[in-house]
Formats: sequence, structure tokens, C-alpha cells
Amino acid sequence: MDEKEIVICVPSAFTRDWLENKFNVTILNSIQKITGSIKRVKYVVQNTQKQSPKAIQSVINLKNKELKEKKSKIEEKEKTPSTNPHYQYAEPTIIPDRPSGTALLKDNYTFENFIVGSSNELAHAAAQSVANEPGTRYNPLFIYGGVGLGKTHLIQAIANSLNKKNKNILYVTSDVFISDLMNSLKNGRMEDFKARHRAVDLLIIDDIQFIGGKEATQYEVFNTFNDLYAHNKQIVFTSDRPPSAIKTLNDRLKSRFEGGMIVDVAIPEFETRVAILKSKCIQKSFHLDDAIIYVIAERIRSNVRELEGALNKIIGRVQLLGAKVTPELVDKLIEGGQIHSQRIVNSDMILDIVADHFHITKADILSKSRKKDIAIPRQIAMYLIREELKLTFPNIGELLGGKDHSTVMHAWNKVKKDIVNNYSLEQDITLIKNKLYNEENPVNS
Repeated sequence: MDEKEIVICVPSAFTRDWLENKFNVTILNSIQKITGSIKRVKYVVQNTQKQSPKAIQSVINLKNKELKEKKSKIEEKEKTPSTNPHYQYAEPTIIPDRPSGTALLKDNYTFENFIVGSSNELAHAAAQSVANEPGTRYNPLFIYGGVGLGKTHLIQAIANSLNKKNKNILYVTSDVFISDLMNSLKNGRMEDFKARHRAVDLLIIDDIQFIGGKEATQYEVFNTFNDLYAHNKQIVFTSDRPPSAIKTLNDRLKSRFEGGMIVDVAIPEFETRVAILKSKCIQKSFHLDDAIIYVIAERIRSNVRELEGALNKIIGRVQLLGAKVTPELVDKLIEGGQIHSQRIVNSDMILDIVADHFHITKADILSKSRKKDIAIPRQIAMYLIREELKLTFPNIGELLGGKDHSTVMHAWNKVKKDIVNNYSLEQDITLIKNKLYNEENPVNS
């Protein structure tokens, strides 16, 4: 102890974390009542030769009590981890030296057949770097983006690459992680759970956003993360949003996620959509004229999954009915609802999604308030309406409560300029666009 700080030696990282998170304020207040001068308490993990049996038993009792509380919470709140119909996973699979018939990996998800464009080039480069140097440069790697934009392709490409190097890989969804944790607690097999998730070279947890609000699960993710990170093992997460936007994610996990490399995959631009369609045609040994490919790429903009779905239905039409593929046929299929076309976006949708993203109301955006937490979303809404709908500045002003066209022009110019160097702003706009053009939010493929 010195004049401002008291250092407490503890026997384990668990004890340190437990005291810091549960009792630090109480301990500090108690010490201050005695000394009056201590400003902070620091806990240091240090093995000691002599430890009080009573103190050790006390920690064990507290740990057992917390495990019972976690078990109760999981049984109550996490009985059904997700009702998302897109989950197809049954059990977590540790992939051995080479993929088995039951492995979750798909052989065709490789870096070689991943189409790179401006919408995903940073994520692709980061994923390749992780595959080449796991556990070193970008750890953890956190990839986020909307539905069907290629997140799963990238993480499986990492896994396939490391699998060829005889690395032990665990690939699970957050649902499987939660379910496995619940069963392990219920059956008293937590040591097996820990060993299964920590004795690997690469841990991938898909759709990590679903652990938000689940404290017991977050606790285990945190401890698993720390163990793997301390041993230079690679950790990869995917999500439909960045860590900062995951509601009810505790600060220490958010800090761990943000301490690595965060990259996004956005909606592919026209040139990338064309390249994807051409690549898929080669894989399927099916020829389409460029004119047809351009029509599909122009009409299907939301994600890669819908692009491939459109292509599959056109191929099926040709093979089953012998139809000739023409731009008119593609238009007919799209208009007839046989192929999901791009979601039709209007100004009300933009205002609603921007308001929801920033946790304000549509009325706030339309108001005259100059508060920063309202003014910035309003400027983003103006920018998006201009960019996505191509409305005039006066029209946008009318839509937003009678704002002057010069105000709208200023907002558009400001956001357009700031987005180049403001990564947080770029993330916000990417997320909003993903929500605009995707009608649902299932697991990405």
C-alpha cells in the first residue's frame, strides 16, 4: 500500500476478475473509510507459497454459488437460444486433420473462389492474413455485415486453409455455444466444455451478436477468449453489426472484440455482382451472355445469396422447360416474384431505419432540435435519401419537416466528406444500408 493505491495479491485470474467486477466498489469504499487516502485498488495475480485455507475455501464457495446462479439464469433465459430458422447446425464440431463427412466446412469456400471488390477487399485481406499468420497480427478478427454478403465464405476459407496445415479448429454458432454451455452446466461437465473450446488453434463463433444480454454466456466467452489469446491462438467472430452496436454486450467483452481487427463486408457494387455471376456460371458449367448477366446484376442488388438464387432459377427454367434466356424472361421472372428483386426503398423507410439505428424517433429527426445526438442522424438521413433515392435538395427539405434546401445540401456535403476519414460514420452508414436492402436478418452465408 502507498498513499493512493492498495495492491491486493490474488491466487488466480478468476479471483481477480470476480473481485474487480463484483466487489471492487464495496472494497474501495470500505478501505477509504479506514484510510481516507486510498484512491484505487489493484488486484495482481501471484502464486504464493502460503495461502489461507479459509480464504481459499471462501473463493471456492463464492465460485460454486456463482456457477449455480449462472446455471439458473441459463435455464431460465437461454432455454431456446434462437428461433432463427436459418440455423442448420446440430452439434459443435472439432474438425480433425482433414474435414470429415459431418464437418461444417464446405470445401468450395476458399479464398481462390471468393470474388473481391471494393465492398469486401479489406475483410478479404484481413482473413487471408489470419490464415497465413494465425494468432499474431489480427487477433481477434471480427467480421460484420448484412445477410448473404460473404462472411461465412471468408471464415470458412480461413478454416479450410488452416485445416490443410493440420490445425485444430472449432467452428460453432453462438446458438451451439450457448446450448453446449447450458448442457455442460446442467450435467456437471464444465471442465469438458472448457477443454473442448480452449484446446484448439482456431476458434470461430458465428453470429456472436446473439450472446447480447446473456451474462453467463458472455462470462464463458470472456474466459475462453482470454485463455486462447494468452496462448496466441486465433479467434474469429462474425456478426451482423460491429461490437459497439451489439446491445447489452458487457464492456469488457466489447473491449476485447475492439482490441483486434474489425472489418465489414458491404453490399457488392455492380462490377462485383457481375464478377460473382460469371464465377458461378463457370462453377455450374452454364453459359450466360453478358447482356443477361448485366440484367441480373442490375436487378438483384441486396446480397450474394439472392444473386445465386436468381441464377439457379434461370438455370432450372432452361433445363426443365428448354426456355431461351432473354432479358425479357429475366424481367418476367423477377417481376413475377419467382426471383426476389431488390427491396424497394422509400424515404419513410430511410427515416425509420436511421431513427432505430441511433435509438431516437422519427419525430426527433423531423424536429428542429440541434442536439448532436439528433443532428447527426438527421444529416445521415438527408445524405442517404439523396444518395439512394436521388431526390432534389428542396424535396428532401420538405420531407424532413420543411428544412431549407441549403441545410440539406450542407448535410449531404458534410457526410460525403466526413465518411472518407471517419470509420465510425462509415460503419453506421454501411449498417443502415444493409438494413435498408435486406428484408430479414437470418444467418449470413
